[in-house]
Amino acid sequence: MSVVDDVKARLDILDVVSGYVSLQKAGRNFKALCPFHQEKTPSFVVFPDTQTWRCFGACGEGGDVFSFVMKAEGWDFGEALRVLAERAGVELKPLTPAQQQQASENERLQGLLEETARFFHEQLLTAPAAQGARDYVAGRGLRPETVTAFQLGYAPDDWRQALQHLQMLGYTQDEVVEAGVAIRNEQGNVYDRFRHRLVIPIRDGRGRTAGFGARALEKEAVPKYLNSPQGPLFDKGRLLYGLDVARRAIRETETAVIVEGYMDVLQAHQAGFANVVAQMGTALTEDQLRQLNRYAHRLILALDPDAAGINATMRGLNVARETLDGERVVTFDPRGMMRYTGLLELDIRVVSLPEGNDPDDLIRRDPAAWEALLARAIPVADYVIQRGTAHLTAQSSPQEREQAARALLPILTATESDIQRSGNVQALARRVRIDERVLIQWSQRRQAARTRALPSLREQRRLAERPAPATAPASPPGQSALREGFCLRLLLEQPERLYAANRLLRELQSDNALLADVLAPLKAEDFTRSDYQAVFQVLVRALDQHEAEPIEYFYAHLSPELRAVVDELRVTPLEEFEQALPRALATELRSIMRDQARMNALPEPDTRAWLQEVLALRQRLLERQRNELYFIQQDAQALSGDLTGAGYHEALQANNRAMQVIARALHEVNGLRGP
Repeated sequence: MSVVDDVKARLDILDVVSGYVSLQKAGRNFKALCPFHQEKTPSFVVFPDTQTWRCFGACGEGGDVFSFVMKAEGWDFGEALRVLAERAGVELKPLTPAQQQQASENERLQGLLEETARFFHEQLLTAPAAQGARDYVAGRGLRPETVTAFQLGYAPDDWRQALQHLQMLGYTQDEVVEAGVAIRNEQGNVYDRFRHRLVIPIRDGRGRTAGFGARALEKEAVPKYLNSPQGPLFDKGRLLYGLDVARRAIRETETAVIVEGYMDVLQAHQAGFANVVAQMGTALTEDQLRQLNRYAHRLILALDPDAAGINATMRGLNVARETLDGERVVTFDPRGMMRYTGLLELDIRVVSLPEGNDPDDLIRRDPAAWEALLARAIPVADYVIQRGTAHLTAQSSPQEREQAARALLPILTATESDIQRSGNVQALARRVRIDERVLIQWSQRRQAARTRALPSLREQRRLAERPAPATAPASPPGQSALREGFCLRLLLEQPERLYAANRLLRELQSDNALLADVLAPLKAEDFTRSDYQAVFQVLVRALDQHEAEPIEYFYAHLSPELRAVVDELRVTPLEEFEQALPRALATELRSIMRDQARMNALPEPDTRAWLQEVLALRQRLLERQRNELYFIQQDAQALSGDLTGAGYHEALQANNRAMQVIARALHEVNGLRGP
């Protein structure tokens, strides 16, 4: 039994889920309002018999206890495994000595930062020298409860007071410097980093202090804001100010509002707008956007209207489109030319603040105006066109219009669905007065120039440098798990198989809207094991991004827990998978293994063997969903309730139709394969 299975065996999903929602018994199952979107009729169901959950409403998602807490808390698989294992009393694989030392050091630095935040906060509340800071806070309209909730503090106008306080608690000078609370100069002298400043603790998504932002209290002081330096715990590219207190509101409203400054966040939360966070740094990063995408379906950028703010907005839009585009890749040219069609999962919008106002000013003066402003947020494509062509006039030259169009096309076409891309190109064509067909040609040429092939299998192995697992599983996995492992093994050997799989599923939809969701591209939910799901998600992200070779990105972003899963899959002898495979595919596999020169040269991405496994994988998912729907229907009849009013009939109809399509496709594939 794997660690994941052990944890799931010891935990009852009802106990875990009931900590987030109020469950009501419905026959043998339990129902509730979905915690991941707003609804009035319960469509969220927990199945104790299978220890799974599913939303039959707007989310359409489901899974096991791991997928639930990952979605509810915004955790990755490794973090969910550690927390649930601790709750279940399951001991995880011991860390290496180096990992243990790093974890111990980080834990100690975490305690140092928490104590520093308490020290600064106490200074603000009680120190006579902090009266100027208290006056500043009052002048900004911040109430005492806001000061307490965000633990605002004051750094004394002293060179060593914070340092000495921490040393009295047993921390060394080196630790205080490493945490970013103190500085060591070239002469070796150590002194406080923050002096005579309003201190704003910056926490991660779980509420742990990671660093500080400090605002100068004197007008002539430079810099105006001083942040903690980059370090083991403080990473501006990963942090979002206010996320720890905004998560619940973001999840409930399915909307996250991003502003620029700490004060913007403080004023927004004080006024009741609890879904507001601030970016750290000059532009949004991939990590920040992915964190928000765990909670929100809509993201509103509300940045300052000055020139710098507009530039930051445009930079942020570029990052957002490149990061959140392509959650499901549906096409691929195997002849070395890669083309992505992104189905955007996050609705990104932008608000333009009134001239001379920032969110802080506007919220303090007129909260209703701020709320109305957010309601008028425009889609990102409209904003890009407006801002990118604002300089054009009726007298602009063809060269100026062409330059603007070429600059905007990558944003408007690289990450939208086909329908959105077409609409955006049409809108841009009207604005720049260039024929739409010309814009499409430019876009196609640029996309073709950017695509590239994946590394060879030999290069993948060289990069992987995988060690053999120390121990084998305690018991062999079931037939279904073996086939899932085989599918994932095939994807790891040749990631481009994903595009062939998604192309097949898209073709099976036959433009039938009823099948759009049930025959969507391959997804994590097709796998039943949580660790397989997590590996698949990292692989998809690796194929979506453009910053590094996919296989390099994949291994760089695997947690130690997932790396162990991948290592085990890739060194598992192919014979072990054979027992779970259909006869025809097992025969083909044996033929491959007999040819030593082709020991790992598994079937090409678009062969019928791979496509048969894809169809079987989706068929098993549909069977699981059908069983869930059946039990829900039975419960509703037994209770004479109206449980089926939340889209269950539609879901069952789509499931039945998809099962027929899959069965017919499997028959055709098997017929073409021969005996």
